[in-house]
Amino acid sequence: MRRFAIALTTAALLALTFACGGTETAEAPAEPAAQEDSGSHDPVEVADATEFDAVALQAKLEAGEEIFLLDVRNPDELVEHGQIEGAVNIPIDELEARLAEVPEGKPIVTYCMRGGRASRAADTLRKAGRTEPIEYGGITAWKEAGNPVVQPEGE
Repeated sequence: MRRFAIALTTAALLALTFACGGTETAEAPAEPAAQEDSGSHDPVEVADATEFDAVALQAKLEAGEEIFLLDVRNPDELVEHGQIEGAVNIPIDELEARLAEVPEGKPIVTYCMRGGRASRAADTLRKAGRTEPIEYGGITAWKEAGNPVVQPEGE
């Protein structure tokens, strides 16, 4: 009876693994070959966006790493709470229409007050086909880590 229970549990786990897209099989699917013949390319594997570490981000910026800082808050929030020096402000509601303003080829950090809108911005960038490393977070965590903020230019 015990062997039956172990076998049943193992079978259930294997079924779950394959149903969730887990372990790959040795057999290659026929579909990619058909795609090759039509001239299409396999999709590029892109990592999910991750939450930034404010201390590590500040260290990267101080070391001169080229990172595109995208502040997705509304302009009045910038005036009230400041922004990370060098950041570009594109409010989250305008991001899809202004994607061309986000340069390609360098890491991107999106941020808002606490990270919710910044996470949505990272998702928007991924859905638009961006493959650069993307981190997101909030100006609150940035400031709590003792990092400086500046007032937006022209204010």
